[in-house]
Amino acid sequence: MKKFKLLGPFICLLTAIIWGSGFPFQDKVGASADLIDSFSFNGLRFFLAGIALIPVCLIFEREGYLPKEIRKPKIKHTAIFGIISGAILALSSSLQQFGIQLTGESGRAGFITGLYLIIVPIATFIIFKQKPSAFVWVAIPISLLGLYFLSVTNDFSVEVGDLLVLLCAFGFASQIIFVDRVGARVSILKFSCIQFFSCGVICLLLGVAFGNLTWQGVTDNMGSILYCGVMSAGAAYTLQNIGQRFTPPAIAALLFATEGLFATIFECIFETKLPTGRAVIGCLLMLIAVVLSQIPKKEKTPN
Repeated sequence: MKKFKLLGPFICLLTAIIWGSGFPFQDKVGASADLIDSFSFNGLRFFLAGIALIPVCLIFEREGYLPKEIRKPKIKHTAIFGIISGAILALSSSLQQFGIQLTGESGRAGFITGLYLIIVPIATFIIFKQKPSAFVWVAIPISLLGLYFLSVTNDFSVEVGDLLVLLCAFGFASQIIFVDRVGARVSILKFSCIQFFSCGVICLLLGVAFGNLTWQGVTDNMGSILYCGVMSAGAAYTLQNIGQRFTPPAIAALLFATEGLFATIFECIFETKLPTGRAVIGCLLMLIAVVLSQIPKKEKTPN
């Protein structure tokens, strides 16, 4: 148990790196929207993530490589909470993919998604009456200014894709809060597996109803589907669930926030393009905001 508590922050950081590395692949799929829609892409990759996780569940839970707190059977709670989390993930990931498809800017989408760091403490205060620190109130206008530099063009218009990604940030914030609340009541690997299959089924059904999936779209984007399914969905979200179980929420959220930084780095590497000066300013402001939002408030000492 102590070993996993020490590894928790590293697991969270690895999660952010994998999430960030998936944005260029999602950007590539977005450019093929006439052959594969966002619902179908998410459905395929999360269904693939669920399949990839089945042998991991069988091996690790059977052999007892993980602590009992992670693998102990809690089938009823695990199934119910896994389905709920999968539904939240289906909505959030679809909004994100549609946003990337419309803007074509995976690095910017990564930073806007990171606004969940502002949303989480505010939502926690409203719902659970946990008062955030004064730094959060300072971080909010800074993050909005950063969003302005990233998203508002010279004619003072905001792209629809940016608004969709902003909505996805609210969805991911809900998912983070939900996982934090139910993490101790579920078997994490089974929870992740059920979450992926639920998300995959929901997205595939929406794809059948509203999408335009073609076989050419699947073959042309097979590399992106495989990477985003096995790595940025299967591996990363499972690591998120494990990392949150063994890392204090403030530290975990701060490490997850580096997803946007890695998204921009991988975008520059894979797509061989440099961010504009305006985008750099926006990214820096948002990074300052998310760091400020995670500074813990000073506890009052008794007299």
